[in-house]
Amino acid sequence: MTTHRRPAPGSPADAGSPDPALTAALRAHYAPPAEPAYWAALEERILQQVSGGALARPARWWTGFADLRRRDLASFGMVAATLALLLAGAASMRRQARAQELAAQARAQATRAAIEATLPLPLDDVILTEGRVRLAPDAPERYLNPLDY
Repeated sequence: MTTHRRPAPGSPADAGSPDPALTAALRAHYAPPAEPAYWAALEERILQQVSGGALARPARWWTGFADLRRRDLASFGMVAATLALLLAGAASMRRQARAQELAAQARAQATRAAIEATLPLPLDDVILTEGRVRLAPDAPERYLNPLDY
């Protein structure tokens, strides 16, 4: 791990250090107020907030809803409506996908039944494919016609 050390003030390596006048001005600007009236007013504001119940816990969980404004309730309603629409859309898409899946299974069963009805052989262990595999025209002859060696 590398440790970085600040150069000594006034050294040539200290050329990038802040301006002393600027530092003094910033310290004066960000210094805490010296007059006791500021601190008395701050203490009074804090005590008003604490005694007014702003920091007190509600007695029951539902009493927090009394502080909600009408605009907040409308926002909650919009969020709830959005969530309801998202859930309804997801359910609809899932139902539609399941219907398509069932239709594809029904088509496959109908195709198999039609093939089994036309062929006299039992097709219990036979896997039916969707269609023929097409090879490239420049494939070797034995792959184009595997029954003719």
